[in-house]
Amino acid sequence: MVQYGDYDRHDAEASPDLSSLYVGYALILFAVPTFGAAAAIGLLRMWRKTPPADPVARSHFIFQQRTLTAAVAAILAGVLLIVINVGVFVLFFMAIWTIVRGALGLKDLLQGRAVRHPHRLFY
Repeated sequence: MVQYGDYDRHDAEASPDLSSLYVGYALILFAVPTFGAAAAIGLLRMWRKTPPADPVARSHFIFQQRTLTAAVAAILAGVLLIVINVGVFVLFFMAIWTIVRGALGLKDLLQGRAVRHPHRLFY
């Protein structure tokens, strides 16, 4: 049962950051089934947004930016490399990498932990 005082102003301010991070991970995980459209939407969504002040949320924000940027770049490279029969392998590797990276980042967010090295391409 919810009682008066269970929620304070600090929780209300932190929730927009968390919901934005959850949306970011959803877009990362939907990048493969939507053939990169979700990754492009996620990248456009984060393009000019400033990172949050909270260190945990900031690490996830940077992690998501790096993931989406690399995914979109790999999709574009894979589409161009299909001409020389290498693009399928690039797209397959990108799909696996994006799903694994998104799932590991989401797991850390659900546990309330920061991403240790958000600038790395491999977790």
